[in-house]
Amino acid sequence: MSVTILLIPVALAAASLAGGTGLTAAFRAKNDAGAGDGPATAVSVRTRMKDRGLLGLALEDLGAVDVSVGAAEVSAVVDDHRLTMTLTDDDVWEAHFERTDGLAVDEGIAGDILTRLDGAYAGRVQSAVAARIRAQADSAGFELVSETRDDDATVTMVLNVRQDA
Repeated sequence: MSVTILLIPVALAAASLAGGTGLTAAFRAKNDAGAGDGPATAVSVRTRMKDRGLLGLALEDLGAVDVSVGAAEVSAVVDDHRLTMTLTDDDVWEAHFERTDGLAVDEGIAGDILTRLDGAYAGRVQSAVAARIRAQADSAGFELVSETRDDDATVTMVLNVRQDA
């Protein structure tokens, strides 16, 4: 008997796209709030990301510089934007964007950065889950028979149930 586990980033990307409307709405609401004061220089949005370590690694995957990971704040410079992620009281990371040159933040660019970060974060989560499956397969009574990675980064792991388990 075998078990096949698919870790599909496409499904994660689809979930991210479903949340994309919420990102746009959050950007628009934040910008509309300051509409009378001229162009907004900062944009904030809540994200579904949870793990600060994976968040820091995902930022590095994007080529971010000055990445700093703390207990309640993760910050970095990405594409001339200072991104500061702060942990809210309900354990959700909130992303705050500011341009490093002080100009107004373009919501499209901020949205693109957050979308790319979400994809990089999902990839890091996928890698962490695969590593956990590899590490715990034997003690759970499984033998990892094969593992492949497709062009779209889908990981397929085939596990056999050990007869002695």
